[in-house]
Amino acid sequence: MNILVTSQAIDKVIRQTFADLSMRPGFEIWIAGEGESTKDHGGRVHGIEMPPIKSKLSFGAIRALRRIMKRLDIDAVFCHSTSGLSCSLIASAGLKTKVVGYRGTQAKVRRFDPTYRLALLNPAVSHVVCAGDDIAEYLSRWIPREKLSAKRKPYDVNWVADAVANPEPWGERAKGEFRIVYIGMTAGRPFKGLMTLIDAANRMKDNGVRLTVVGEADPAEIAAAGDNVRFAGFRTDAVRFIPEADVLVLPSHRDASPRVVREAQACGVPCIVSDIPGTRELIIPGKTGLLFPPGDTDALVRAIAELKDAPGRLEDMGKAAREHIREHFSPKEYTDYFEQLFKSLQ
Repeated sequence: MNILVTSQAIDKVIRQTFADLSMRPGFEIWIAGEGESTKDHGGRVHGIEMPPIKSKLSFGAIRALRRIMKRLDIDAVFCHSTSGLSCSLIASAGLKTKVVGYRGTQAKVRRFDPTYRLALLNPAVSHVVCAGDDIAEYLSRWIPREKLSAKRKPYDVNWVADAVANPEPWGERAKGEFRIVYIGMTAGRPFKGLMTLIDAANRMKDNGVRLTVVGEADPAEIAAAGDNVRFAGFRTDAVRFIPEADVLVLPSHRDASPRVVREAQACGVPCIVSDIPGTRELIIPGKTGLLFPPGDTDALVRAIAELKDAPGRLEDMGKAAREHIREHFSPKEYTDYFEQLFKSLQ
């Protein structure tokens, strides 16, 4: 099969998955986008130059996609973004090419917004890959169930090897210090729940709790934080802050299947996450981390204290978390899933 991947918004997991797929018999993979022809994609993946996809109606990109589909006799296109999905659907009109989309967020569908008909809710979509069962169930209100499937993204402990070997220094550890890391972009996104974590850190300042926030935060969040909270800002190497932390906390009110929870566990760091669909499925409560009700500062304080006061348990959880990633987030299984999906579209 000839598979085209639009580069808009794809991450290293998707790149690696399609590089692995390209090594399997019967698959030829191309990744199309600005600057793609100069990249080393791994496997037998070919990069193709084309104009950037800047919107759901990027006409230069649409024309380029159609030429690529015809020239390479593309059987299916995988689009990680809604803009790429819309442009690919328009480009494929009248061709044999099947178009597959991706939904990795629990954000609500605005069914009366006509732009949704250009992409996710377009009846021409052949299939939508969802990051979790809850997302697939929600989308089934508008999309036929046979066009939906759920598969959480994989992770490989080797992907954090460099971060573990070369972590971001936190400085000398004070006696009784307990280190918490948060990674995420929270500016303009109150549903990420960072204020709950800041409130908890403020209340536990005298107990030795120290919090590092990696990612762009709102001014109000920065203003509310005590001097035991450090804001590191946006970092492309954010994962390097994890290995020297005692625990990662993710206090979102809604989320999908956040990669940072996989990264933390791969680093051998337990997680305290809010008890919401998507996130809670990434840990084994009581074994690789703890759950707390979203927005409940008291419960989060109790969860932090539970691990802070039990260093032996914390160490056991870290080891179990790393093994959990090894056993249940296999990249091979994710590649198998895509192989079967594309074959089913033939």
